[in-house]
Amino acid sequence: MAHTLSKPLLLLIDGHSLAFRSFYAFSKGGEGGLSTKAGVATSVTYGFLKTLLDNCKLLKPAGLVVAFDTAEPTFRHQADAAYKAHRDVAPEHFFSDLANLQLILKESLDIPLAMAPGFEADDVLGTLANRGADQGWRIRILSGDRDLFQLVDDERDIAVLYMGGGPYAKNSGPTEIRREGVIAKLGVTPEEVVDLKALTGDSSDNIPGVKGVGPKTAINLLKEFSNVDGIYAALAELNDPKASKGSLKGTLIEKLRADQDNAYRSRMLAEILINVPLPEEPRLELGLVNSDLLSSSLEELELHSLVKQVPTFRNLFSAGAETSKTETAKPEDQKIDSKAEKPNEIESNQPTTLKPDLITTTTCLDALMARLMAATDPKKPIALDTETTSLNPFKAELVGIGVAWGEGVSDIAYIPIAHQQSLTTPSQLPLDEVLMALSPWITSAQHPKALQNAKYDRLILLRHGLPLQGVVIDTLLADYLIDPNAKHGLDELAKRHFNFTPTSFTDLVAKGQNFSSVAIDAAAQYCGMDVHLTYRLALILRQQLDGLGSELSKLLDQLELPLEPVLALMEATGIRIDIPYLQELGTEIAKQLLLLETEARSKAGIEFNLASPKQLGELLFETLGLDRKKSRKTKTGWSTDAAVLEKLEADHPVVPIVLEHRTLSKLKSTYVDALPLLVEAETGRVHTDFNQAVTATGRLSSSNPNLQNIPIRTAYSRQIRKAFLPQEGWQLLSADYSQIELRILTHLSGEEVLVEAYNNGNDVHALTARLLLDKAADAVISRDERRLGKTINFGVIYGMGAQRFARETGVGQAEAKEFLTKYKQRYQKVFTFLEMQERLALSRGYVETILARRRIFNFDPNGLGRLKGKDPMEINLEQARRGGMEAQQLRAAANAPIQGSSADIIKLAMVQLNQKLADTGLPARLLLQVHDELVLECDPLAQKEVMALVKNTM
Repeated sequence: MAHTLSKPLLLLIDGHSLAFRSFYAFSKGGEGGLSTKAGVATSVTYGFLKTLLDNCKLLKPAGLVVAFDTAEPTFRHQADAAYKAHRDVAPEHFFSDLANLQLILKESLDIPLAMAPGFEADDVLGTLANRGADQGWRIRILSGDRDLFQLVDDERDIAVLYMGGGPYAKNSGPTEIRREGVIAKLGVTPEEVVDLKALTGDSSDNIPGVKGVGPKTAINLLKEFSNVDGIYAALAELNDPKASKGSLKGTLIEKLRADQDNAYRSRMLAEILINVPLPEEPRLELGLVNSDLLSSSLEELELHSLVKQVPTFRNLFSAGAETSKTETAKPEDQKIDSKAEKPNEIESNQPTTLKPDLITTTTCLDALMARLMAATDPKKPIALDTETTSLNPFKAELVGIGVAWGEGVSDIAYIPIAHQQSLTTPSQLPLDEVLMALSPWITSAQHPKALQNAKYDRLILLRHGLPLQGVVIDTLLADYLIDPNAKHGLDELAKRHFNFTPTSFTDLVAKGQNFSSVAIDAAAQYCGMDVHLTYRLALILRQQLDGLGSELSKLLDQLELPLEPVLALMEATGIRIDIPYLQELGTEIAKQLLLLETEARSKAGIEFNLASPKQLGELLFETLGLDRKKSRKTKTGWSTDAAVLEKLEADHPVVPIVLEHRTLSKLKSTYVDALPLLVEAETGRVHTDFNQAVTATGRLSSSNPNLQNIPIRTAYSRQIRKAFLPQEGWQLLSADYSQIELRILTHLSGEEVLVEAYNNGNDVHALTARLLLDKAADAVISRDERRLGKTINFGVIYGMGAQRFARETGVGQAEAKEFLTKYKQRYQKVFTFLEMQERLALSRGYVETILARRRIFNFDPNGLGRLKGKDPMEINLEQARRGGMEAQQLRAAANAPIQGSSADIIKLAMVQLNQKLADTGLPARLLLQVHDELVLECDPLAQKEVMALVKNTM
């Protein structure tokens, strides 16, 4: 394994923490401080840039992002009105100084500024640290806030560069805080920081905690009971008023019980989220410093000592060659990236300024409508885009609408609706008038339209009473079918097809603002570019699809495009959550976690923290002496990730307990505790996002929250599903396919034994078990024997080898190999089909589903890629399978037609079922799709009819 220092370093800056520290370092009490001769405040800008420069000289990061709070309230403020309510508002000159700093960071130093409406900078830092670590970065977070200690993770190389000593401390460089540093400063581990604050509170944030519980008491409680859940689970067992348990006795019990609600609310307020939705994923790598602009900005602020450091800024913060004013437009000219204007269209490598019509009068709107209603050629669909105030379609307000009807730079119109008014703002038509005028076109299936990510615009228009019809191409979905491995955002498509990068949202919209703050002319250019690119891409991508065969175009037109409005409707509907039930379940799981911790310590024979990878590694590989070859040594100790623990599961009884504890802990934090926070206030429901163009296999995924990954194997995970409720007075209905992937494999391979078994309604898993165990056709098969047949039947689909088969069934390695050999001999056509998919992936670079969906495989040109173009039957598969990581791609190639066909089938069922429900008028609607399962809600009086319709359709 490569040494951790070989990983690039990502420096994350707590923007407001460093800004306030800089401000008060020079402005004691908020008065005075640094300023220009004209009185422009500069304390924040100088202190921030100086600190940033000093730290980057030492760290030399390869990536850098600064996170800031937004001006709007967060979910914490909404949950608790007292949260941070006691804080004084900073002086006005702080904010003007901060605005100058942010302009320099963004425009001169090209450093991404990350913010998330509804969340704090801490949540953004947690999210970026989590994602960065997943992508292979070393993470360092520069801050003076101890709250961030909870993010420290030695195993993932996440540390805090803590600026202690207060804002007036001189020459106090940051201290790198790792796990032991957190313990030294706070007396608890990073995992326990949130629980410490839940008990002690935090006066600086107005977090109450438990009245009368100080740090010493809290630390002792956490050492004894691990966390707040453990404490209250132990309290729940003390029914006798005089009873006690360890440290839990006397008045402490009374204090904890009296303030239980405060404890849990405090924990919620203190916990930093690590997976919040960001309006735009920030670039992590360093950008390009504009030296001339930086120099002039610093000169203007009279920061002469920093002007001398411009070459150092350039060397530290530039990923490559710098830019200067002679090469880059001034910030005020950068609303649209512009080099040269062409009379008709954007040529490849030639970004240009557009000439959109501004629709600000009824006469102009009528003329535009006449043009739109005259366009009925599906080969030349009108491009449509909406501009709004939020990425959340359930909160977004419509700001403007753009359309494009040709490839020319003047074939564009923008309708401003709700831009902020000023003396120079052009007039805007009322929203109702615009929607009424556009309604005949937007809601008409006879008027073809092209959109990029149509589902979002559909949800926006649906909220405003306009059901979108006539979408003949979604450029995101079209590109997804052409190459599911690629990125399908408009920026990526523009770069790939036109070598052109459009202006980003963050370049256009000031921090803390939304699209309504953008000047109308700039908005017209921005939205105009979106629809211009969408129009041109629609023509190009349709041509590419047709060139790949009629079946792929058919897949877009008859499956993916009809599915998109179904998903939009499901998202708009959402699903109810039983919050009280989840709270009860959380308490129950907390008790079980406490029992598991006690049992684990008993099996281990020593006290240890199950949540500490370091302590667990020492226990397993040093104290207990388990096989170290099954792990790997990291900078902080032995790795104890899931893969390692699964290898050790049979080696010591403590390991399965630790695995169960981890599973339960994740279940609690990811679903039981998190789901109530995701309920939309307006609807009282959770609205997941269904992602139609993410997976390489064609399957749908979901996010915010992910409702497709709720485990189903444990009793507690099955209980979580009970938290989902139907509409009041209705009931939930679930339907899934039985053994769909195995049935698809049977169909595609033509294996006669399996075909006959399915046609006769026989138990396929029992059939396979008899084969493996050499039992007669009429022999009785036990549950364990059937499980063995089921494991190998499904395992073969995913390329399962003898080692995994042995681990999952408990048989020996030699016996597992024998079973696989028997299976291959008996079901020869199955393996012939699977091997042919591997050959096709190598020979032509893709495999196909039943409906011709492609999964692309780009093998290393110096490795298996050399086999491309070769006759499939001439390829030596045994030799190819020795290709390390590329061999995993071969297993994926064998599986792709099966998993992809399964995805296509359930998508087709969703489209047809939604249409039949609409046609029949039955009181029922689709809510969720979870791989091979559909979840609906329906009126109990119509249950039989709905069930019959579902069965008939699926």
